[in-house]
Amino acid sequence: TTDGGLTWQHQDNGKDLETVYLDVLFRDAQHGFAVGAYGKFMATADGGRTWTAAHPSADEVHYNRLTAGADGTLYLAGEGGLLLVSRDGGKQWTRSEVPYDGSFFGALPLDDGRVLVYGLRGHILRSDDRGAEWTEENNPVQVLILGGTRLAAGVVVLAGQGGNFFLSRDAGVTFTHWKPADFGTSVAAVIDAGDGALLTVGEAGAIRVSLPTQ
Repeated sequence: TTDGGLTWQHQDNGKDLETVYLDVLFRDAQHGFAVGAYGKFMATADGGRTWTAAHPSADEVHYNRLTAGADGTLYLAGEGGLLLVSRDGGKQWTRSEVPYDGSFFGALPLDDGRVLVYGLRGHILRSDDRGAEWTEENNPVQVLILGGTRLAAGVVVLAGQGGNFFLSRDAGVTFTHWKPADFGTSVAAVIDAGDGALLTVGEAGAIRVSLPTQ
């Protein structure tokens, strides 16, 4: 799309059923990436008109989520404890030695080099140096975590299976579990609605959720 989502054009013929794309990220209007299952990684430098395959890792694992920090650092989260980091716009990638070998479904860069990764069985890990060293959150709620965001007010929100949310009001150092009484479906992604509320996307479609006051 070149008009803010009003109209769309296919980037392929839609008949390649062997290819599964799981995330898309654009650094600007021209430079972007599409990642997916079995090591699928495509890059474009012309706004999506043409795409080139790349191989950031020798392992053909599923690449689940690609995110960018405010400083331009890219984080690619995937299967088998894979977290790849790029500091040159996606040209070169380095594997971060995260102390967990299960699947990660996202990375959430915060401020001053802090980044969170989350995934299977409630695993939440934090790095304060862009992925060099890690600390794991003690989370007894072992549910799949699929999405995360930081609201403008500063609250960090992670969400996932069964309508379970994890909230941090200290920039990702500690989390509290929250399960709304009237919300029981799984969440795939969360974004800031812009007015203090949370917009969730998942099994029940797109739903606005108001966070607890404390």
